[in-house]
Amino acid sequence: MGKLLERRTKREPIPELRDGDRISKSEFWRRYESSHRVHRAELIDNVVHVIAASPIPGQERTVAPISNDGHGGPHGDILFWLGCYAVATPGVRSSGPTTIRGLDPGSSPEPDASLRILPEFGGRTRTDAKGYLDCGPELILEISSTTTQLDLGAKLRVNCADGVPEYFVWRTRHQVIDWFELVRGEYVPLEPDADGFLKSRVFPGLWLDPNAMIAGDMAKVLAVVQHGIASPEHAKFVEKLRKKAAKKKR
Repeated sequence: MGKLLERRTKREPIPELRDGDRISKSEFWRRYESSHRVHRAELIDNVVHVIAASPIPGQERTVAPISNDGHGGPHGDILFWLGCYAVATPGVRSSGPTTIRGLDPGSSPEPDASLRILPEFGGRTRTDAKGYLDCGPELILEISSTTTQLDLGAKLRVNCADGVPEYFVWRTRHQVIDWFELVRGEYVPLEPDADGFLKSRVFPGLWLDPNAMIAGDMAKVLAVVQHGIASPEHAKFVEKLRKKAAKKKR
C-alpha cells in the first residue's frame, strides 16, 4: 500500500519548453523557471519561441547558432550605444536580454536590449520579488536577423498593446533600422532629421546615426550620441528626472 501511495503522489516532471508549443502564460513561466536546457525563451501570443538552448542528444537541433554579423556584433554595438547614454543620464538604465512578465495575458517577451527609467525617477516599470519587470520598459530593441517576421509582426503588436513607448528593430540582413514611437495607441516610424539622425522622443539626447550604426562606424555613433547628451534637451530631461526623484523621496 505504501509503495502504491508513493507512486500516486509522486510529482510528474515539469516538461521542457519546446519551440512552437502553444501554452498558457502561467505554464510558460512554470516550465521556464524550472528548465535545465532552455537558456532563453519568450512567449508571444501563447506560442513559445526558444532563443537559446542546449541540444538534446538524439534529437534534431531546433535552435540556430548565433552569427557574428547577423546578431552578435550588432547586439554588442547597440549595448555600447545605450550604455553611453545611460551613464550620462541619472535614473536611466540599459539592459541586455531581459524577460518581461508583460501585461498581455498570452505573452512574456524577452527583448535583446532595453532602456528604462527607474521607478524612483518616474519610470513605468516595476520589478517583482524575483527581479522580473512587470511590463515593457520605455524602449525595447531587437536585433533581427532571422526573426524579422516575428519582430515586426506579433512582437510589435504585443509591445504596442503593452504600452511600450518606443520600439526599435535592426534588420541586419536588410541593413535597415526601424524605430517606432507610440502615438495614440499605434506605432509610428520616427523620421530622421535634416542630418539623417534618429532622435528618441522618450529619451531626449538619445541620438543615432543609423547609417553609421549599420556600417559599424562606432566612432561616429559615439560622437552623435555624445552630441545629443550635450544638447539642451538632454539637460532639461536630466533636471526633470532629478525633480521627480526628489519629489518621490518626500
